[in-house]
Amino acid sequence: MFSSRLAAAATALALVAVAAPAAAKKADAPAAAAPGGPDAKNISKGVRPLLQEAQKLEAAGDNAGALTQVRAAEAVGNLNSTDQFFIAQMKLGLGSKLKDDKVLEEGIKGSVASEFLPPAEKPKYIRNLAAIAIQRNDYNGATADFEQLTALPGASSEDFNTLAQLYAKLKQDPQAIAALQKAIVAAKAAGKTPDENLYRTELKIAVDAKLPDVVRSASVDLVTAYPNPTNWRDALLLLRDSQKPDDQGMLDIFRLMQSAGALNGEADYSEFVELLINKGLPGEAKTVVADGIAKGMLSASKGRVVEYNKEITAKVGADRASLPGIDKEARSSSNGKVALGQGDAYFGYGDYAKAAEMYRLALTKSGVDPATANLRLGASLARSGDKAGATTAFQAVQGGNRAPLAQYWLIWLGQKA
Repeated sequence: MFSSRLAAAATALALVAVAAPAAAKKADAPAAAAPGGPDAKNISKGVRPLLQEAQKLEAAGDNAGALTQVRAAEAVGNLNSTDQFFIAQMKLGLGSKLKDDKVLEEGIKGSVASEFLPPAEKPKYIRNLAAIAIQRNDYNGATADFEQLTALPGASSEDFNTLAQLYAKLKQDPQAIAALQKAIVAAKAAGKTPDENLYRTELKIAVDAKLPDVVRSASVDLVTAYPNPTNWRDALLLLRDSQKPDDQGMLDIFRLMQSAGALNGEADYSEFVELLINKGLPGEAKTVVADGIAKGMLSASKGRVVEYNKEITAKVGADRASLPGIDKEARSSSNGKVALGQGDAYFGYGDYAKAAEMYRLALTKSGVDPATANLRLGASLARSGDKAGATTAFQAVQGGNRAPLAQYWLIWLGQKA
């Protein structure tokens, strides 16, 4: 008899290994259909004997003969929906036994198109359909299958991720990015933490495709979700590459990199130290050298580092001694540049309270970029542990190249205990 119950028959496909349904064994005494399922009594008179014979041959191990009978049933014409469903189901079982992907694919497509396939089963069928397409390197077909799959209710993060990989294979970068973003949303909706690779893959595709707006948003999402030193470094170096900042801009980027633990290797530390020495900030240069040595990124005995320390030692005493006099000049000058520079000096010596005082003073005078002063004020307050004050300062940074960096500082600040 034909049964409406879906029995499992393994398909062992490349992309997924999902059980594919097969028809039951006999056709002579139709059973009642499951609610909403196909009723075997509705099989057409011209189709019934052919499918019965096909089942007998299949049971006897003559799968090729059984397929011939199924093809004959298909050729009867004017098939009703019940005929089509049972033919599709028999193709599933025979295609699997014959290891014939063409027959299997016909069975899957016929089942997916049928009104009798339970909605809960449809995703498994479509994944198998995509797997067959991938086996023959038909990435356009597999992509169309996964587009259909992800349009179904309850599509998983993994489904969207696979669709993104297929889009990327086809060089459809905007579509791949959109699919990855949906994968992240789907994971969160399922109460899961989206995998870090979803964010990193989105960022890589955006960088390779030269999509600056997406690079920026993907970088922000990455360090928000996974604020490890590697991700912070990648995000801030991408910001540097997009802005091509001057020395003052690099000073601000390096300060956040140091705060986030994102300086990595001799090159990062050397570039930062040389910048600080050239900008007349030996106190901060001394701190950065010591940090690099402590973390094994710089060698105290290496020629370059020895030279750094010599130059810093020669300058730091006089620099520190000059601070009180420059304080007076900063307060009396109508131009805020002296106060801004004095704030940088105090910041370099780790005196964040005085640095904040000087940055606030600079904001009351002319000749100073407010975004720069507020950014450095925020950095000072953040380093001192004043999260509320730092937040206010960073939020005051509007427009220009400093605003994106202020957003990163706010993300970093929000991650502190």
